[in-house]
Amino acid sequence: MFANQFWQSRRAGWWAVALGLTTPLYFPLGQVMTTDVLLFVCWTWALWAAWRALDQRQTTAWYELGAAVGLGSLTKLSIGLLPFFLGLGLLLTPAGRRELRHWPPWAGVLLMLLLFSPVVLWNMGHDWVMFRHEQGHVVGVADAAGLSGKLRDLLEFLAGQFLALSPLVAVALLHTLHRPPRPLGQRLLWGLSLAVLALFLAKASVSKVQLNWPAPAYIGLLILFAGQIDLLQARWRRLVLFGMATSVLLVTIALFPNLVGWSPAKAPFRDLRLWKQPVRDVAEQAGKVDFLMVPRYHLAGELAFYWPTRLPVYLVGEGRRFSQHDLWPAIDREAGRTGVYLTTADRLPPWVQQAFTACHALRPTPGVTADGLTIRTLYAWRCEDHEPSTGLTPTTY
Repeated sequence: MFANQFWQSRRAGWWAVALGLTTPLYFPLGQVMTTDVLLFVCWTWALWAAWRALDQRQTTAWYELGAAVGLGSLTKLSIGLLPFFLGLGLLLTPAGRRELRHWPPWAGVLLMLLLFSPVVLWNMGHDWVMFRHEQGHVVGVADAAGLSGKLRDLLEFLAGQFLALSPLVAVALLHTLHRPPRPLGQRLLWGLSLAVLALFLAKASVSKVQLNWPAPAYIGLLILFAGQIDLLQARWRRLVLFGMATSVLLVTIALFPNLVGWSPAKAPFRDLRLWKQPVRDVAEQAGKVDFLMVPRYHLAGELAFYWPTRLPVYLVGEGRRFSQHDLWPAIDREAGRTGVYLTTADRLPPWVQQAFTACHALRPTPGVTADGLTIRTLYAWRCEDHEPSTGLTPTTY
């Protein structure tokens, strides 16, 4: 609907839908329940409201903008980049400063802060943990990898973004949108999107940036691109269509590698495969236990999901980041009980062994694909009579 209204064209709307559905970055993220899904919804709504407020002169759109950002902040704080760069743009232009002399933009800000207030109030009582986490992304950006490591991270970021958009579609998009457009509405989407991308590009030059972090920035660019496709020369339109088709093909192969004889052990998303049976095999060996322990955050999710019965899972790894596990009840409450330590490394850390009267190794359980290749092997120890002690604490946010 946004692209339809923006370009006054149903074809542009359908192009936007097609681009969204065939973009490798958005399709896989849309298949799993993560905070990114709701972030994309709120970001699109906020961008749509900003365009209607500034270009279409709809006063009530300022309130929608505040509501979209406020609700989005309950999902992911990175949505704050949109009002930040929008506000900066308004302050730097005469027309924008005139807009800020009126009440509606500030009413939108108040609504945004009101909806965001539960996050602030909760953090006040929890040592500002969410903001410390974001500070680790924004302030503590420098890696110790040296110049070569930073250059590698930057090249990985650029290559990853091309792949995430589909290389052929990305080339056509750059060809179409490499110059700033003249109309206000188009310039708004173009400027906001590039500002967010520039921020992550700058960060990628000093530390690693995850593939999905800049994803919201492409929403505005795809809407701009959707209205230009029918105006492209025939060879460029064919390139876009071919790029979309190859994207669908590549995502299909990545999700179902057996279709082309590719082993799941070597295909993308292999880290998400073959958890259910190995975890259940470990559970059968362990028998009745009271809790589970893992060294890594991501392993905790797989174990909690696939373990046959619902048990508390505790992070006991060394050098880990602060996470929600550190806000939940600590492992000390399991005094005298029996637990299982599970990892993908054939090693029982000494601090785990010292916290129990005895730990017994269980049989290693591999995750084997249909073609006989091993994706991973789970190693587990059944540890009895937990003795509370000074545990390892997170070292970073």
